[in-house]
Amino acid sequence: MAESLLYTEEKGVLYIKAVGHITAALCADLREIVFSRLDSAPPVQDLYIDLSQCDYMDSTFMGLLVGFNKRLVRSAKHPITIVQPSEAARNLLNALGIVSLVKLLETAVEFPKNMIDVIQTKKAELDLLLHTHENLMEISEENRKKFATLHAVLKSQMKDPSKGQ
Repeated sequence: MAESLLYTEEKGVLYIKAVGHITAALCADLREIVFSRLDSAPPVQDLYIDLSQCDYMDSTFMGLLVGFNKRLVRSAKHPITIVQPSEAARNLLNALGIVSLVKLLETAVEFPKNMIDVIQTKKAELDLLLHTHENLMEISEENRKKFATLHAVLKSQMKDPSKGQ
């Protein structure tokens, strides 16, 4: 299955569709697009993420979803909506406790036809990896323990970038 992140905005609503195997490599450009839009006017009314064709998400992508959720809750006072997650996506969201933060919708939502493929132009930098995993660590003590070693390594690399070489 092809791997892609599709994105568009229509009437103050952001739409994201994840297809295939979504990893950190696909996240940097999407983060920039969505965070920029969530932080600008006019305010975003809603954010729908279709995971019906997503067969895998790594922790970076799931942490990014948590980051999107935090910003939408702050501005619109309600969570993001995950639309028709595949069984694999649902299991991954459950495993990290993300389902308790977001709205899950089992029925289809009409997504605009003019979605663009978010092309990978940026690499997943240390700050993306660090912040997305901190988002996951905030959810539960279990997540804090699960990602503690990775967090420590990323923090040390942020302080001394030469260690990441």
